[in-house]
Amino acid sequence: MGALFQKNWFMKKPLHPFLFAAYFVLALLGLNVDQVRLSVALRSLVIVLLAAGLLWALLRLWLRHGQRAAVLASLLLALFFVYGHLYNALEQAGIFLGRHRLLMPLWLVLAGVGTWLIVTRLRHFDQPTRALNIIALLLLLFPAWQIASYEISLLSGRGQPAAGAPALENLRLPEGQPAPDVYFIIMDEYTRQDVLDATFDFDNTAFLDGLRELGFTVLDCSQSNYAQTELVMTSILNMDYIDALGQFSSGSTDRTEIRNLIKDSAVENAFRSLGYSMVAFETGFNFSEFTDAEVYYTTSGGQGRVSGMNVFEVMLLRSTAGLFLLDMATVLPDFLVPDTSQPMDDKRTQILYNLEVLPRLPQEVASPKFVFVHILLPHPPFVFDAQGNAVNYPEQLDDAAYIEAYNQQIAFLNARMLPVLRAMIETSTTPPIIILQGDTGPGRVSHAGRMAILSAFYLPGGADLPAGLTPVNNFRLVFDRYFGTQLGLLPDASYFSLYTAPFEFEEVPNTCIGE
Repeated sequence: MGALFQKNWFMKKPLHPFLFAAYFVLALLGLNVDQVRLSVALRSLVIVLLAAGLLWALLRLWLRHGQRAAVLASLLLALFFVYGHLYNALEQAGIFLGRHRLLMPLWLVLAGVGTWLIVTRLRHFDQPTRALNIIALLLLLFPAWQIASYEISLLSGRGQPAAGAPALENLRLPEGQPAPDVYFIIMDEYTRQDVLDATFDFDNTAFLDGLRELGFTVLDCSQSNYAQTELVMTSILNMDYIDALGQFSSGSTDRTEIRNLIKDSAVENAFRSLGYSMVAFETGFNFSEFTDAEVYYTTSGGQGRVSGMNVFEVMLLRSTAGLFLLDMATVLPDFLVPDTSQPMDDKRTQILYNLEVLPRLPQEVASPKFVFVHILLPHPPFVFDAQGNAVNYPEQLDDAAYIEAYNQQIAFLNARMLPVLRAMIETSTTPPIIILQGDTGPGRVSHAGRMAILSAFYLPGGADLPAGLTPVNNFRLVFDRYFGTQLGLLPDASYFSLYTAPFEFEEVPNTCIGE
């Protein structure tokens, strides 16, 4: 690299508009690399680079000077890409500038003054070009390293079982009878009946009674072990608490090891060792997609679709001055407002596809099989009404609108899940094992409400389960009861943490049991 810097080619060629443009895309990807596939950012990167090239070419035609045009292009690109980040930060901090009517005029003034200075005052461009090239390249190295190190870590972590995962001694198939299919179905942010009743004014009795009539055992006081999906899945699929599965500093935000533990879990490896095939579905979230499953169901949509904006592109647009157009949608002509509804359509497509495929699985995929399904309901964004009609709620909802939208999604999901579960049970040659759970409660509740979850078990032969059994014991129970192990159940505990400090835990007692 030093030899490259010594050459006038790098010093004088105005590469910085393209480097800055790539940086803003890759920086956002680096922050979300654990959530989305790398492919979803490819189209954004190409479009942004082409836009940077077009802007530089137009400015060069006007200014008749390539380096001057590049400096101005870099300024305008920086203002465009920084706007959304700054606006959101100011709005969250409650600072008066966090309003478009104040920030946008200020931004236009900065663009105007910057353009005037570059066009009329700046005379020499070799030094600015050199400096901007170096700054842009150094900036770009950080997200590039962030993305590369994450992918390398995932690859290097494959095949290495969790150090703290329990040893599965005597693990074996049931003797003298066919092995049951095992279904683990997560319904994202599906909370417990008492929270639905007290906070959402929603009576879930009919759905819970329907589950019981099908043979499910519904736990009245179940809590999640953690407040974030990744932590919940890590704990469930490795049958132990996070602090027993690795060294996680309370001040760390690095989730790489967590994702390794999900992708290469003790539960998945145990079922495969028993001769089970794994069945999984596309979810739109990288951490919960098991693309190496023997049977992997995906829709033609999802994050990598060709038409419409994918979820990463919407996120990128909202971090730029494009946020102004989106927030002004009600007063601007339609042709000026980008259509960001495609991720909503993709979510609807994925959920409807999951609900269509699930009842077919007993006959469609050979047994024995371990099926993992992560249904992104009733988690926002809210995309269904109670009858299953498509709705697109705005991103920001007041509490009353949030409660109404959440209830609508619960009602829709309830109406669809009961016949799906009935078909799965009735068409299974061998009675299956089905675990139906929320991962956490909804977001706009107390810590106790966040930990409260729906939890229901369909276990051949029936079961008398503790009312407060937590998900860390899901597969300890299954392996001990049906597959010959003697793991025993862990004490049930729940730990709340914020997304910004995932390993800084606060224990949340289960007051439901006390009541």
